[in-house]
Amino acid sequence: MRWLVARASLWDPGLPRTVWIQQVGVFVNFFGNGLVFPFLVLYLHYVRGLEVGVAAATVASGGLVAIVSGFAAGWLADRIGPKRVLVFAMLSNAVAYTLYLFVSEAWQALAVAWLVGIGTGSYGPSSQSLLSAMVPPDRRHRVFAQNRLTSLVGLGLGGLVGGLIAAGGSAMDYDFLLILDVVTFTAFAFVIAALDAPAHGQVAGTSHGGYRDVLRDRTLRWIVLINVALVAGGIAPISRLAPIFLKTHAATSESAIGAIYALNTITVLLAQVPLAGMVEGRRRMPVLGVGALLWCGAWLLFFAAAASGDAVVSALVAAPAIVLYSLGENLYALIVTPTVASVAPDALRGRYLAVLGLSWQGGFVLGPSIGGQLVVLDPWVLPAFGICGTAVALVLALRLDRALPAAHRETPRTDRRAA
Repeated sequence: MRWLVARASLWDPGLPRTVWIQQVGVFVNFFGNGLVFPFLVLYLHYVRGLEVGVAAATVASGGLVAIVSGFAAGWLADRIGPKRVLVFAMLSNAVAYTLYLFVSEAWQALAVAWLVGIGTGSYGPSSQSLLSAMVPPDRRHRVFAQNRLTSLVGLGLGGLVGGLIAAGGSAMDYDFLLILDVVTFTAFAFVIAALDAPAHGQVAGTSHGGYRDVLRDRTLRWIVLINVALVAGGIAPISRLAPIFLKTHAATSESAIGAIYALNTITVLLAQVPLAGMVEGRRRMPVLGVGALLWCGAWLLFFAAAASGDAVVSALVAAPAIVLYSLGENLYALIVTPTVASVAPDALRGRYLAVLGLSWQGGFVLGPSIGGQLVVLDPWVLPAFGICGTAVALVLALRLDRALPAAHRETPRTDRRAA
């Protein structure tokens, strides 16, 4: 019963109408992302004729552009307003995914991926700034929780529908996925452009210091290294390369891949609230280490799935692998960003989180770039790469646990009576 109450409270009926409208747009946007996200490397390889390694590398290169555009978007959102930046981000992605339909050479795929990077990097700072402006400070935690669930539901349903559409394996099926994605980006841009979002005043303050001061923080540098290892060895290759890994080594069908990735959304939605309660009062870094161990286990199962060489067996084994990955993803989300927000001084919190975002993008460049070259080799090579990355993160996390200031070692307990 408590779990149901906690889940229902995320959908706060007291939120402004503009928030609900934006959340509908977020759902549509992430539904479109889910349609294409697991199949983009497959599309570039089987339909556009690029080699697997080249296709994966071009997609990953967009992360480099997203690093720059993310910093620029945060700066622009403060000056011309987050709504305009968010509309630009969505239209940029709509144009980019339209251009994917005409890619025939590697340099074209690279150029389109960079355009995607501009839109992707601009989305995070602008959308978070817009949400913060639409609600008072005491409701922001609710709206961000709601936003995450809306995104996950859209992404999961999109992946399921995308798998059904791509099941035929024809070029027209894949093209149709991209066209639908373009429609969702455009629809989200129009929703945001039409939104009359009342801005709640932000507390004015003076920010002392800059990125040089941020990078002097030894704790932050450790977390950045851990994050790069986790993203490059876990999140990026599992989300981007596992589909083509399964199809290459075990002929897993597109519909099965879509269903497997829908399990990611289901597991995250079911486990998010219980795990959030379980980590309270526990040391952060050992909990993050548990997440890394879960990802090691997921890679072992992915290896077993591919080594089976049988499409049905691979799907049955890959399903629990995605569940383990999803549980680790929950722990990752509950530990990494909150730890950075906790150790950051108030005046530099935005810059601390920007550096964390840089490490995220760095992991998404390294993981698919290296893993894309390994995915076509023996079935054990890509899992070995993933296990090495997550194991390095585990060791670093346990070492950081001893160095973390006492005030930041544990996830604080929520005051249930206040809640």
